[in-house]
Amino acid sequence: MSLKIGGSHTDSSSTSTTNGTSTTTPNVPQWASDLTQNVAGRVGGLVDTDPQSLVAPANYWQDLAANNAASLSGSPWNFDAAADLTRSVGQADTPSISAHIGEFLNPYLNGVVNSTAADLDANAGKVRAQQALDLARSGAFGGSGAALTQSATEGELARARATTLSGLKSQAYGQAVSAATAQAQLQQQQLAQRLGAASQLAGLSTAYDANQRGNIAAQQAVGDDLRGVSQAQDQAPFTSTQQIVAMLQGLPIGLFTGSTTNATQNTQAKGTNSSVSAGASFGDDAGRAFSKLLGL
Repeated sequence: MSLKIGGSHTDSSSTSTTNGTSTTTPNVPQWASDLTQNVAGRVGGLVDTDPQSLVAPANYWQDLAANNAASLSGSPWNFDAAADLTRSVGQADTPSISAHIGEFLNPYLNGVVNSTAADLDANAGKVRAQQALDLARSGAFGGSGAALTQSATEGELARARATTLSGLKSQAYGQAVSAATAQAQLQQQQLAQRLGAASQLAGLSTAYDANQRGNIAAQQAVGDDLRGVSQAQDQAPFTSTQQIVAMLQGLPIGLFTGSTTNATQNTQAKGTNSSVSAGASFGDDAGRAFSKLLGL
């Protein structure tokens, strides 16, 4: 701490009037003054900055994500195809075995049973003719014995015909049922395959759509990161200046700042003048306190 005191005093005994003034001037170190002015100039240089210039614009990746999101449609053709297949399965008749029995039974009856019946009828005609010839040769054609023989023959022919045709019809029905069952199973498999194809198409469309959305999300994330970098770069002058101001405020410049106090006092009396002048210079708050104690 430095302290300087100096002045002069003259007086005379008389009625007097006393008045005085005091001026205190801070003494700031040059380095602190230069630093403060430099920071203040930097702040002043940012005052006229356009706020819009501090907002980073959308970048390529953000624009790309926005455009892709606007045109996002998945693969509607697959969805349409899946809907058509599902609709066709829903509208199809339920596979039925009984509905197909006639399809397989009638051709067998026409091609096998009817032709066999015709063959049996033709053979029965031959049997009757041969029997009539035999009876005529034996001379028993018109007797009761011939009638009994012919009746027995007709019975055998009828039984043989009925047995053969019933067996063929039973066989035909069994084969028709088997064929109708296979046909119904085939139709059921076809419907299941169409439903499976519809499900696969819907799955492909869903996967494609999910992949598109994932790409858009990745593009958006990259764009946001890059825009964040641009935003930080645009605001770097303000950010760094704020940090510098904060550091300047944290410096203990007051510890290096003193002050100089000048005080004058005048006393006037009738016929006589008395004056006191004093000057004091103090390097810190203690000096100012001392000056106050001196009444300066």
